[in-house]
Amino acid sequence: MGYRPKRRIFRLDFSGTDWEGLEVSMRGLTVGEELELGDLRGQQGGGTRWFEILTGLLVEWNVEDDQGNPVPTTFDGVRTQDSAMVMAILDALQTAASGVSDPLPQTSPGGEPSPAVPIPMAPLSENPEHSAVPA
Repeated sequence: MGYRPKRRIFRLDFSGTDWEGLEVSMRGLTVGEELELGDLRGQQGGGTRWFEILTGLLVEWNVEDDQGNPVPTTFDGVRTQDSAMVMAILDALQTAASGVSDPLPQTSPGGEPSPAVPIPMAPLSENPEHSAVPA
């Protein structure tokens, strides 16, 4: 009997961004997809494959068209969306999958100085046994 790893599903959070209210669930990237996306970065002509990979990861989203109809999580549905939003989705997925937590807010306190008394520091004295250079 073997082990079957469960696919992780990430609920991406866009609060505090230009995409406030966007709700997206995606499965995690496989190693192969991660490598392929890395290879596609900076390549000309790799855009179609980039978005095909993204579409394959989409589980669900709450995106609607101008008439209020749900936009499907298909390649054709993704093609109708703002590219900056789609790139934000991919960036959010990579951040979520890497386990990197968000930075602390800028208002985070720096903490108090240590109450310990500093240890006085003086130059080291020269050790006569080790100061001579062998000939």
